[in-house]
Amino acid sequence: MMQRIKTSISNLPLKKKIFSITLISIVLLSASALIGIQITSSSNKKLLYNTIAGSLSYSATDISNRLDNIETMSYMILSHAGIQSNLSIIKDSHDYIKRTQAFQELNATIPEYYQSFKANNLSFINLYNDYFTTYSNKYYSDRVPEEILEELVLDAEEKQGAVCWFSNYNDEYGLFLGRDIRRIKQTRLDHLGTLLVCVDIDAMVKSATQFSNQYEDASYLLIDGDDLIYHSKNFTEEQAGYIKSSLNSSYDILNLDKHNYFAVKGRIPNYDWDYICLVSYDSMTAALRLSQILCISIILVCVIFTLLLSRRLINSVVFHFNTLLDKMKAFGKDETTIPNVNYDYSTRNDELGLLHRQFDHMAYKIQHLIQVNYVNELLKKEAQLKALENQINPHFLYNTLESVNWRAKAIGETEISSMVEALGALLRVTLNKKESIFTLKQELELVQSYMTIQKIRFEERLEFSVHVPEELLTATIPKLTIQPLVENAIHYGLEEMTEECSICVAADCVDNRLRIYVTNSGSLFEDHLLEKLQTNEITPHGFGIGLLNIDKRLKLTFGDGYGLTLYNQDDLAVAMVTIPKE
Repeated sequence: MMQRIKTSISNLPLKKKIFSITLISIVLLSASALIGIQITSSSNKKLLYNTIAGSLSYSATDISNRLDNIETMSYMILSHAGIQSNLSIIKDSHDYIKRTQAFQELNATIPEYYQSFKANNLSFINLYNDYFTTYSNKYYSDRVPEEILEELVLDAEEKQGAVCWFSNYNDEYGLFLGRDIRRIKQTRLDHLGTLLVCVDIDAMVKSATQFSNQYEDASYLLIDGDDLIYHSKNFTEEQAGYIKSSLNSSYDILNLDKHNYFAVKGRIPNYDWDYICLVSYDSMTAALRLSQILCISIILVCVIFTLLLSRRLINSVVFHFNTLLDKMKAFGKDETTIPNVNYDYSTRNDELGLLHRQFDHMAYKIQHLIQVNYVNELLKKEAQLKALENQINPHFLYNTLESVNWRAKAIGETEISSMVEALGALLRVTLNKKESIFTLKQELELVQSYMTIQKIRFEERLEFSVHVPEELLTATIPKLTIQPLVENAIHYGLEEMTEECSICVAADCVDNRLRIYVTNSGSLFEDHLLEKLQTNEITPHGFGIGLLNIDKRLKLTFGDGYGLTLYNQDDLAVAMVTIPKE
């Protein structure tokens, strides 16, 4: 099955293959983009939820702080020395004037506390005693029925000075704080009066959630145990009960009457009340949905545009491949003519232009080869015959030199005999194609044969010496490495000079690197001679080519760290060969 699928894919036209690859790539990229958008959207939603939840949770802290401030105010009032003194006078004194004066001082003190703590959403402060009632704001106090106020005062007196919060009338009149005021002096702790503070809970909630204007108006629910003690006016009692029962986590999205709300649940610090804070989530939901639709639409438009553009580009590329195939088919049928097309590929520098030009060049070469094939075959056979006719047998050459050598010895010509023997040794090495690596000893023997001939030629003008440690004689070296250097020394030290020339071959080994020195007097190397020969700054002639060849041969054999070095030392020309010791 898999083999059949592979075969089917392999046999698809090039156009369909490229288009399929493009389509698969687009689909994968689009899927990756959608997955990335979804992951990013989920992360952003979670981050948004946490941010909103954190912001809304701040309102509970603010409400708690305001309630704490009101409790602090109540403690300040009941412990105020002036209030304690005036309440004691009203209770104990039978002097009407003193009681009236004490009442007037209370009427001045209580409004001061009201003004100082009004920012905590106070509606009014009432201070009750057996004879008078002191009001901070009688207008607001009169809105509350008298029987409710009396009930609250009685409930507060039963707590004997402890803080009492009354949430029974939150929806109608507000939240009430009541405290029984006891005499502090001499710790008598008898009843002096009752403090009643009314808090505008709607104003407190609105003030605490002002920060949430960025999320639209916030709504609030306060819950004491299982009892709903307060809810914002924009919810009915039934809706508030539904919200209370539906929110089971710290925050969630609730749907109420076809509207979405982001709800946060928590506890007001320092109080046994739970709260639920809600903000409208419709605009955020619409914005998120619009962003998703917009992203998907952009991806779809890009995919369609990419497919159309890819198809057009693929057609433009495949057209030139089809043209090349047509040219191949036409040339395959008739090799005598090169097919012409209505397109100039000579100016194109891309791969298609190169393919067409190479095919045209190949077709021309094939035509040319067909035309000259028979002539070339005849010339080749004739050249082979000529080579056979001109080939010299090396054994014939060695035998001839051997005959000359014996003849020279017979007539007592020792110099001729030595020269012929040395020449035979040189020819035997140079004509031997099998061996390319010599030992240093063999290479020096070859050099000695060469110097035998040169000494006969130059007589006393030439002095030659070898200083090579015996342990280095077994080291291997490429054939004909030292002899050309010695020949170069003779050429520049003797042939172009009239003075005597001293040539020395020496060797040493440092760090497993074999160094061979060919030193001669009578001539000096030009500075940076090899570099100048390589860059054609100096035109090579004669032995200049040989020096370059030796250096290149050594570098190709052993690497760029080895080769030939030319320098001058103490009026002597030194050619140093560096190779690894093996």
